[in-house]
Amino acid sequence: MDQRIAAIAARQHGVISLQQLRSLGLSDSAVRSRVERGQLIRLHRGVYAVGHAVLRAEGHWLAAVLACGSGAALSHRSSAELQELVDRWDVPSSM
Repeated sequence: MDQRIAAIAARQHGVISLQQLRSLGLSDSAVRSRVERGQLIRLHRGVYAVGHAVLRAEGHWLAAVLACGSGAALSHRSSAELQELVDRWDVPSSM
């Protein structure tokens, strides 16, 4: 099971949603147990980092999108950075 979780997280910049964990067959108590052991680190309600909380920007962005649910999308500055339309360090922080 842990290998399946890791495989999904590897494709998703180190994050996984509670819905995805449930679709793998994990119960809420199994998820809680992994949180208590530090295997899953809660980032947002229903979204976890797998193994450690040191994520690149892409992991944080995807975690936010997963937390917002179906139909959510990355927007504005973060989307522009992801698409490499702007450099993260060249955009004024007031944007």
